[in-house]
Amino acid sequence: MNYVSYASAMTINKNTWWVNARKSGVYTHMLRRMIAQIDALLSHHSKIHLLRFDLHQCEFTNDNKQITDFNRRLFERIKNHYSVKRIGFIWMREIEKAKQQHYHYVLFIDGHKIQYPATILKWAAEIWEFMDGSRYTPKNCYYQIGRNDHQKL
Repeated sequence: MNYVSYASAMTINKNTWWVNARKSGVYTHMLRRMIAQIDALLSHHSKIHLLRFDLHQCEFTNDNKQITDFNRRLFERIKNHYSVKRIGFIWMREIEKAKQQHYHYVLFIDGHKIQYPATILKWAAEIWEFMDGSRYTPKNCYYQIGRNDHQKL
């Protein structure tokens, strides 16, 4: 069951996380999954690179096949180029009033191999446009996060 929280903080794995849940709330199970992805990668790497962007579609679809294909293509490029074994990610599909859905997307990668997102952002744009996505919106939201840097997280 999807539980929506409007609280400004959540405690997960004995850590308190401040969240922006004012307007529409947050789905707690999705937040827990995102934190689990981060924890899993930080258990293997002492720092991770977190990259967030949006992917817009031209028209409504009933499934998430396009984002699945996007993941496969992007991960293949990242793994081949950077020789990484683990890639974490989370995405959320959002449908606006105009019925043009888009995805909020976050990628988690070994922070020792990737320090700046320019190449990955370029690949993401190329792949999404090739797949007939209407717009690719880089947010320039990226962070290098150390294993014990809870404040930055």
